[in-house]
Amino acid sequence: MDPVMVDAHLDLAYNARILERDLSLPLDRLREVDPHPETPLVTLESLREARVAVAFATLFVDPREGGLEDWQEEVYAQLALYEAWEAKGWVRILRHGRDLEAHLARHREDRIPGLVLLLEGAHALASPEELAPLRQRGLRMLSLTWATRNAYAGGNAEEAPLTDLGKALLREMEGLGMALDLSHLAEEAAFQALEVFSGPVCATHANARALMPSPRHLSDRLMEALREREGVLGLVPFNAFLDPGWKRGDPRLPLEAFLRHKVHAEALLGPKRVGLGTDWDGGFGLEAVPLGLDRHRDLRALGDEDFLGRNWLRWLRSWF
Repeated sequence: MDPVMVDAHLDLAYNARILERDLSLPLDRLREVDPHPETPLVTLESLREARVAVAFATLFVDPREGGLEDWQEEVYAQLALYEAWEAKGWVRILRHGRDLEAHLARHREDRIPGLVLLLEGAHALASPEELAPLRQRGLRMLSLTWATRNAYAGGNAEEAPLTDLGKALLREMEGLGMALDLSHLAEEAAFQALEVFSGPVCATHANARALMPSPRHLSDRLMEALREREGVLGLVPFNAFLDPGWKRGDPRLPLEAFLRHKVHAEALLGPKRVGLGTDWDGGFGLEAVPLGLDRHRDLRALGDEDFLGRNWLRWLRSWF
């Protein structure tokens, strides 16, 4: 039997609501009817086909568009969508450790994906206290920023330190038993957050800055800090995150471009602390991923059972 897979970053609600894709369709059928120029990479059926046991599913809003009320409305609309999928039996939202273990036992037979909910950027939170209602409905993970600076911290596109409000939000997360995702966080703010926050940490979707020079990715120093905190890094098979010379419209890169980042990350973090965080359909499609990867089942070519899922499951079980 193929090992179960864990994908630490999937923008499912973004696909369904913002791109208006029907993720209940088979992937080939969605590709036939989808009007967008880039070919879709994900449907719920393609996750079942690949035996994706757990996906960290995002609540995401673009802070460059709209304002606080718009962001709050969209976050809750995406949360309601996941809950509707759960009511239909299409997914299971994993809210507690007991949910994770029960789901893994059932997944061997029914292959229904389990979702760990991740708020990608705290831009929609007017205050740290607004986190609690989301936690009550199943939110388990939070990244402080998405690219741009907000009231809590600087992002990779607008670098700034952790703020006093950010420190308060991290304390609120600790009290609620949530994990911190370092993805998109400015490096200065990331190191400050690691000093303030004593809960579980990870980076769900980032690559090696040593190979891809950009604040979007993790420096060797930050990878080493993540290792010291017993976190896991999810690597992204997206060509623009693999080779600084690649641009949209260029030929797809070979798998070796991804494997170079894997080798680099595993040398710093160890092979037990690196896994997948595809970010698939987070603004790009099939044309922007390495050759040989057509859908989730093809990701099995990238590594062993630890890389494909066991490392993330071990991390989840340590705190979930």
